[in-house]
Amino acid sequence: MTHSPSYQKWTMWLILALLVFRVLALFISPLGLHGDEAQYWAWSKDLDWGYFTKPPLIAWVIWTTTTLFGDAEWAVRLSSPLLHSLTAFVIFRTAKFAFNAKTGFWAAVIYLLMPALWLSSAIVSTDVSLLLCWATALNAWLHLRAKATKLRALQLGAAIGFGLLAKYAMLFFLPALGLAWILDKHTRQGLKAVQGFIFAATAFLIFLPNIIWNFRHDFATVSHTADNANLSAKELPFHPLELFQFWTEQLGVFGPVTFILLGIGLIYALKGRLDTPAIWISFFVLSPLIIISTEALLSRANANWAVTAYVAGSILTAHLGVRYASQFFKWAKGGVLIQSAICFVLGLIILSPAKTDSFGLSNSVKRLRQWPETTKVIKDIYDEGHIGLKYQSLAIDKRIIFYNLTYYGLAEQLPLKMWMYKAAPSNQAELSHPLAAQAGPVLILNYHENYEDELRADFQRLERHADIDIDLGGGKRRKLRVWTGYGYTPTTTRK
Repeated sequence: MTHSPSYQKWTMWLILALLVFRVLALFISPLGLHGDEAQYWAWSKDLDWGYFTKPPLIAWVIWTTTTLFGDAEWAVRLSSPLLHSLTAFVIFRTAKFAFNAKTGFWAAVIYLLMPALWLSSAIVSTDVSLLLCWATALNAWLHLRAKATKLRALQLGAAIGFGLLAKYAMLFFLPALGLAWILDKHTRQGLKAVQGFIFAATAFLIFLPNIIWNFRHDFATVSHTADNANLSAKELPFHPLELFQFWTEQLGVFGPVTFILLGIGLIYALKGRLDTPAIWISFFVLSPLIIISTEALLSRANANWAVTAYVAGSILTAHLGVRYASQFFKWAKGGVLIQSAICFVLGLIILSPAKTDSFGLSNSVKRLRQWPETTKVIKDIYDEGHIGLKYQSLAIDKRIIFYNLTYYGLAEQLPLKMWMYKAAPSNQAELSHPLAAQAGPVLILNYHENYEDELRADFQRLERHADIDIDLGGGKRRKLRVWTGYGYTPTTTRK
């Protein structure tokens, strides 16, 4: 194994430089929070062991940064560049241990500069903590297969346990680990009796409070995750176009050139043309990709659902480049350089509202704009009341708008509630802030165009007003239908 102390220094300098740039970008960004980010922030103000749509780790992470630095948008998002930097260092150490320091450096480069990381470092999401936990678990497993120790078993269990508290996609780690256990004697030795028990018990005990929370809340998160998979029967048993779209999107997640090289690396690893750990590492690339590809074929899949594949994928691609430098290394370096330059330029454009509009990128950021202005307009309408009567509540029919208005201060000024389309809650906002039966008047902000019949069924009297119309720049607008409702009775029949 080749050792070069300079590679670790280069890795640290790269991590530090990108961290400084990405944190500075958060400071100067003109973009507000997306509704999902605002939702996670709201959860951080009410810490629990679970929420309707996600496990709790995202709320804990945001609570940490906002407790230290306040509730500004940059502070809500600060954990993302920090945790991605830590993940990159873990990847470097893991690849160095499995192969050599040069592979570790390039694995960190590929990870930090893949297109998805440029975006993910600028927002706060559940994937960020998940990727750190996945990288830590991969590191623990490789050390365990080299030398069985209780400390590494504890590390593996803790990483998987906290990974499950980040996102249930951490479960994708287990089929790969199980297959390695079956086929690799070193993995079996690393997880023999005592170490195996420590690993399993640690993971279970860390995850147990979320299991209990789900039990007490009718398995809300589990049910939502299953519903989100959308695996119910449709007209066609298979959806090849969804699968094709998912695989096409992976070119944008990992990078076009590096994704192709990863495919070559998987083939080489499975054929035994790479160094010994590569074939086992490939299982941790294939597990998320195969599972989500199956889901895409049967229903649908978002581009980021298999993002954990690219932790081991960065290592495998770097090893392929280093191992076969004359054939692949120049392509890997060129691909990373070009995609990083494109992402860097796009990032600079989006930091300027005028340039964003002039380059036709307004649609990409429209949901992040003009929320303080939107909040002020809504507050003015609410304060006017209706024919001399004060509004009793403000009801919203869309979750992300509810949370955006909450983050930008409206919930502190008036009773902000969720009107429920269905009889049972469909998200955390409906679970925690449902509109209760009341005489009214209720000010209703209606985002969904096809909800009028249901609104009229729930209110004895409903009057339409002029729409709210907010200019978002670049020809994009935020339009909300405005109603006043009296005699509200929550539905008990719509499913």
